[in-house]
Amino acid sequence: MYNLETLQISSTFPCLVIYLLDQSGSMEDPFSPNISKAQKVADAINEIIFETGLKCFDSNGNVKNRFEISVIGYGGRNSAVEPAWEGNLRGHWVVSIADVFTNAIGEQNGIPIWITPKAVSDTPMTRAFENAYRVCEAWINWGNHRDCHPPIIINITDGEATDGGSFDSTLKKKVQQLKSLHTNYGGVNIFNIHISGLSGDSILFPNNSPIRGNASLLFELSTELNPQMVALANRMGYNVQQGARGYVFNGSPKHLMDFLNIGSNPL
Repeated sequence: MYNLETLQISSTFPCLVIYLLDQSGSMEDPFSPNISKAQKVADAINEIIFETGLKCFDSNGNVKNRFEISVIGYGGRNSAVEPAWEGNLRGHWVVSIADVFTNAIGEQNGIPIWITPKAVSDTPMTRAFENAYRVCEAWINWGNHRDCHPPIIINITDGEATDGGSFDSTLKKKVQQLKSLHTNYGGVNIFNIHISGLSGDSILFPNNSPIRGNASLLFELSTELNPQMVALANRMGYNVQQGARGYVFNGSPKHLMDFLNIGSNPL
């Protein structure tokens, strides 16, 4: 394996970021007093994509294709698993950041909109990770992508998979297959944001497994933050140790945005 600390993400060596969005019926529940989980997640994804793109402008005002973005919704109409883009990007599995910036469907509070909230039906999380595997495998094997940063997958969910199999064995197997994919700089990163309706303290970037039901499973599915991500988290005020997993349970709106910044900006 090459040394990740020497890697410079660029238009020649881009990074793939995949967002998996739970769009099941329970996402219509409140996230905070005046906004649903589905709306907050859509707002956060639009904002983090916008912030990522702003970092890709060169001195001439052109967007360099340093990142390629995939947004996959699961649930929604007929328990679909499909690209969540709207407008001209509808149906596209992977989109360069330059193409993302030229295909917004609108704007809200100065932030372009690419994703709209959905909250219908079941939670086909296993099929979402299966699609992430197909996207990652094809992307890694294309061109020079084996010399790029390992893909980053960020799953945002509020519940349990409805297609996980007995004791979630099918889900675990699919995620393990995804973890087996790698570039010359290491294995894929799999992070989970668990939006819970339960009261109690938030769990942020733990080193050890929580003991709370499905929280333990999503922790197990998550990979460790790399050293650059740990350093960024600590600069943002979190007490994160080496070996911490990319996992948040019961986070606040601020935790959601901070997590997306840490997970989506690897270097």
